[in-house]
Amino acid sequence: MSTSMNFKQTPELAQFLSTAIFDSDHGAEEQAVQAFAQAASPDLQKKVLDQLKLAAAEKDLSVEEIGNVANRWFGEAQEARDWFLEVLQLLERHQKTSPDDASVAVLDSNGTPLSEGDSVTVIKDLKVKGGSSDLKRGTMIRKIHLIGDPDNIECRVDGSTLVLKTCFLKKA
Repeated sequence: MSTSMNFKQTPELAQFLSTAIFDSDHGAEEQAVQAFAQAASPDLQKKVLDQLKLAAAEKDLSVEEIGNVANRWFGEAQEARDWFLEVLQLLERHQKTSPDDASVAVLDSNGTPLSEGDSVTVIKDLKVKGGSSDLKRGTMIRKIHLIGDPDNIECRVDGSTLVLKTCFLKKA
């Protein structure tokens, strides 16, 4: 292991800290962690948990680098380590209490079950809120992500992450 924490070696943790946690006030981590755990894939959650464990065990934490990435001020390495452990416990607790994605039956407009990574087709022109373009009927969307909600899925279209209602989708 290196002599100090390097976020280039833990890109998922750096992304988590700089996006999910960055805007939350100190003490409001629980809401930020809960939102992350609901939106992130189980694989990403596991990577972040593993990287948090490594960071908390690190002997030479760079409090300046952690503070910059996480938008926090730490007076000493032990304070940063304690904060990592607190966030780690929040993630572990939420992961245990969150429903398993496989237990929620997600069905398309025809009643066909959808699975993680499936491809779907849009069956109706859809306006994209906050977007400059609309989704046209017949648009193929690959690699959908199930979010634990039977009525919605998450996907990427033209570089943007969208949440779509399953009643407007047909399994391809």
